[in-house]
Amino acid sequence: MIRSAAACALSVVTLGAGCDARPQTLVVIDNKYPPSAANPLVIYRAYWQAVPFENPIPPDASSDAHSTVPCSANTAYVVLAPGWDPDASGSPTSLVVMQSNRGFDVHLDDTLHIPVDDTTFIGNCAAGSSLSQTQADFITQLIFPDAFASFRYNAMNCATTAIADDAGAQ
Repeated sequence: MIRSAAACALSVVTLGAGCDARPQTLVVIDNKYPPSAANPLVIYRAYWQAVPFENPIPPDASSDAHSTVPCSANTAYVVLAPGWDPDASGSPTSLVVMQSNRGFDVHLDDTLHIPVDDTTFIGNCAAGSSLSQTQADFITQLIFPDAFASFRYNAMNCATTAIADDAGAQ
C-alpha cells in the first residue's frame, strides 16, 4: 500500500510538472553567407515582425533564439556590414540594407529559422540586386534609425556616406 501511494504521488508530480510547460515560439537569424577572408558579409542588425536582433552574426553562424508570438508571414530586414570585424572596436562604416523577398511565418511552439543570403533577400548590389530608394529609406529611417543616424544610404549602388561628408561636399 505504501508503495502504491508513493507511485501514485510520483505520477501526480510528473503530470503536474508537464502542465507547467508553456509553448515556446522562437525565431533565429541564420547568416548563410560563406566565410570569406577578403570581404565577409556580417549581419550587423536584423529585424523580423517585432523582434530586433542587435548582436552581429558572422558568416555561417546563427543568432541566439529570440522569443516571439505565432504569426502569419512578415518581411524580414537586415543590415550587412561587408568586411567588418565584429571583434574590432568601432562600428562599421559600410552598410548594405536588405529585405526578404518573401514573408516568414511561425506557428505556436515552433522555431523559425530565417536564412539570410542572396536567394532569400534582395538589396545586395554586389549580387546584382538592389532596393528602390523608397524601400531603403523605409528600412534605414524606420527599422534601423540608430544604425543610420549619421549615414545616408544610396540604394542604387548600396553606398553608405557619412552625413558630415555630405554636408561638407554641398
